Amino acid sequence: MVWDSVHPFECPTRVFFGWGAAGQVGERLKELGVSKALIVSDPGIEKAGHVATVASAIEDAGIGVASYTGVQPNPTVGNVEAGYAVYVTQQCDGIVGLGGGSAMDAAKGVGVVAANGGNIADYTGREQIPFDLPPLVCLPTTCGTGSEVTFNAVITDETRHIKLPYVSRKLAPRVALVDPNLVVGAPAGVISSTAADALSHAIECYINTASDPLIDALTIGAIRMIGQNLAAAVNERDRAAIAQLSLASTMAGIAFNMNANAVVHAASTPVTARHDVPHGVANAIFLPAGLRFCIPAAPDRIVEIGRAIGAPIGDLTGEAAADVAVTALEQLFSSVGLPPTLSAFGVDVSKMDLDELAADAMKSRSVPLNPRPITPEDLVALYRKVM
Repeated sequence: MVWDSVHPFECPTRVFFGWGAAGQVGERLKELGVSKALIVSDPGIEKAGHVATVASAIEDAGIGVASYTGVQPNPTVGNVEAGYAVYVTQQCDGIVGLGGGSAMDAAKGVGVVAANGGNIADYTGREQIPFDLPPLVCLPTTCGTGSEVTFNAVITDETRHIKLPYVSRKLAPRVALVDPNLVVGAPAGVISSTAADALSHAIECYINTASDPLIDALTIGAIRMIGQNLAAAVNERDRAAIAQLSLASTMAGIAFNMNANAVVHAASTPVTARHDVPHGVANAIFLPAGLRFCIPAAPDRIVEIGRAIGAPIGDLTGEAAADVAVTALEQLFSSVGLPPTLSAFGVDVSKMDLDELAADAMKSRSVPLNPRPITPEDLVALYRKVM
């Protein structure tokens, strides 16, 4: 492989993976010098008992603890403000993000404001965060976003109905505790949709133009682990399969730190912001259509994706084999109850402004990395396919 530039690779987050890893939270906070930690989470995770369990583990280490559990499915500027208010009034000096990507992104947002002041909207964009966050430890309770290891966060501005992206090395959590125990009790729909998000991360990293052998090793491994374990994890609640999804999600997160995504995330993000579709569900809907759009530019890579998930490709090659790969992906998603279209999920597609969505999508940092060039007209056509 010949490159015309130097490719960096980094994962500054210390990752502890395995059954029972969550029990180390107090020990890891103590190593970071935290005297009182704010747990940032959501109502569902609190109801499931995870907030109390993690709080107890923190207290057992002799560390104080407070909590904010109001994070919404798409975390908002208001969620960050409310969490930060608790952080200040409770005199915290460290943060624990406990939940899916929404809770962990909100925890990052609280950390940004705690370190830098002002409003979280002041720091939107790439490398716009001046000062290091307080010590941040993340514990994922889903198998999707990889936020426990990423340099990214997305916060919704609820007044303007747009998603504010944040990309900075300063957003990388200091420690990730990836414990499948936190995932096994999640509803089947949460496991399927978040794993579809992780699969989208891995696939888009694998096909985009910034990939390299280090990234490939993580992404094709994650694709194989998700493709071969998703049905058992969702339909049989198989513990070993759920553990594979948990680790694959973290692997995909490490990978897409380095090169972003492609057309699927670019197209799906405005839909999640404007039509309240969960991020993982939106990516599951867009992934097959997005891959078919990319087949002319990356057939061999898509064939390898198909082989990794067990598609019956046989002796086929080229675009015909790639199409079989995408069909197998559609069948996998269908087998775990993921909707094939936006209308099947319940979106009133008559209210979709396709030109507006396309204009938002074109702003994504993933657009220039897609293996096939993207125009606004291409995006409008893609939206029509998934409506």
